[in-house]
Amino acid sequence: MMGARQETLLVQIQNPEGLWLDVGFVRKDDPKNWFEFTDSYWGLPGRPVLGQIFEEQGRHFKPTAHVALPHWFSHLLPEGRLRSAVADAAHTSPAREFELLKRLGRYDLPGALRVQPVTSPFDLAPPDLADEDALADEHDPILKFSLAGAQLKFSVFSDERGITIPARGQAGNVIIKFPDGRTGFGGVPEAELGSLELARASGFAVAEAELRDPSEVEGLERWASGATGMALAVHRFDRKGADGRVHMEELAQVMNIPTKPDVMKYKRGNLETVASYVGALAGPEAVGEVIDRIVLNVIIGNGDAHLKNWAFLYPDGRTPELSPLYDVLPTVLYVANDDMGLHLNQNKKFEEVTPASFERLAMRAGYGVEAARMRASDAVDRIMENWTLMKEYLPAEEFKTLTNRHRSLAIMRH
Repeated sequence: MMGARQETLLVQIQNPEGLWLDVGFVRKDDPKNWFEFTDSYWGLPGRPVLGQIFEEQGRHFKPTAHVALPHWFSHLLPEGRLRSAVADAAHTSPAREFELLKRLGRYDLPGALRVQPVTSPFDLAPPDLADEDALADEHDPILKFSLAGAQLKFSVFSDERGITIPARGQAGNVIIKFPDGRTGFGGVPEAELGSLELARASGFAVAEAELRDPSEVEGLERWASGATGMALAVHRFDRKGADGRVHMEELAQVMNIPTKPDVMKYKRGNLETVASYVGALAGPEAVGEVIDRIVLNVIIGNGDAHLKNWAFLYPDGRTPELSPLYDVLPTVLYVANDDMGLHLNQNKKFEEVTPASFERLAMRAGYGVEAARMRASDAVDRIMENWTLMKEYLPAEEFKTLTNRHRSLAIMRH
């Protein structure tokens, strides 16, 4: 029998055929947490990839952490204000990541993952989820459908009948991002949708999204009651069909960076790093997409393209692809003197980016230098051809502010 402080979570992954496969265990022996593989995982035919760090380190890799979870699993959890809300509802500390994963992991994690308690270290049969749903505090949706990230957002289910929290055992297919109630952050959902639609019109692969009234979401009435303005509903590209899941991981997970302190997602790499990983895992054409997205971020003033906002999908379970664009926003409207967040050519200033700034990136990522300059210039042209789309989503004064800002950008004079 396990000691009183010892607990085990079974990690499962859904393969492209919809079967749940045992991958490994997250174990706790307070205050230590660690991950280890099942004996069977590495011998599975067509074994689906859990993450690149595990492929690199191999079957005997056993990442360990003190109080927190090993980095890869820590990135599955909410951050900031949302983490605090989840921890309060779960009656635990935000630092007790094993407890947070235990609460959130059974329902709707990113990608094709499911994490749930097992009754003993020798028994892979998880407890009946109905038993857990009978617990009073489990009825709080924040304990089931909160997603990784700092914003208040939930995984919900949308079909022709409307939008609601998922039924027990059902995966959400839409992320609902509530409006930010802080002073100075009005209109964020509209601005994010405008940025996505500008990218789509400019030929980028983009997550589908629309605005929804928060009060429409059945089951989240308490969380929607204080919301002023519209919410952004983003269709999940890690879901397919009625209840299928597509595995994914963020670049921060691929790089196995710590989640604490929060600045690590800005400090452990630069945009050359992003392009190098994308080129190595998804091929040279995807590096061109990285260049496109950087140019978009410069033109709209998005300083939040950190290492958690680049991701890879595994549609066949094994081969990584660059995910569609998501979490893109003109942060310069809300954060005074904002910069790019990550360095490009040893510089984070939007104003100093030119097509030549991509030469170092191209050399590191195996993309032609001249091709990179041309790709950047072409991206500017495509985005500016569609720029007036932003008028439909921003107040007139904010649209004017962003448009006037273009005069300060060197890349506009390519």
